[in-house]
Amino acid sequence: MNTKSFEVLIHSQYAFHRCRNEVHKYEDCRQTTSPIPKDPRLCRNTARELVGCYKEAERMHPLCLAPFNDVRECVFKADGNIFNCKKESQQFVDCQMDQEKYQDFLALSTDKQKEALQFDFFNYRGHFDKYS
Repeated sequence: MNTKSFEVLIHSQYAFHRCRNEVHKYEDCRQTTSPIPKDPRLCRNTARELVGCYKEAERMHPLCLAPFNDVRECVFKADGNIFNCKKESQQFVDCQMDQEKYQDFLALSTDKQKEALQFDFFNYRGHFDKYS
């Protein structure tokens, strides 16, 4: 399996979460009631805002490397199904959105919570795989 595609999937989930308003503004700008498409130059400013937002969303804070690796490992062990890794991906998004709050969360964690995560989708395959 190509893990690079998992990394792109994880970053795109966060980027869309962060840039949702810009995506909606750009889609509203492009929308038309006639079958003739709008001139793309009319939406240039909203497109620049959207690209700028995605550019900022691609930067990852060093503190968020551990939750990112947890999501990547979870997605790899879940055969690319990110829906099995909602908790881990939400933790990564929370870290990216507010690093200070995540640092406080880590400081208040117990030793049990700081242990490495175990992803065992094989034993619980019936819960995650519709073909089992």
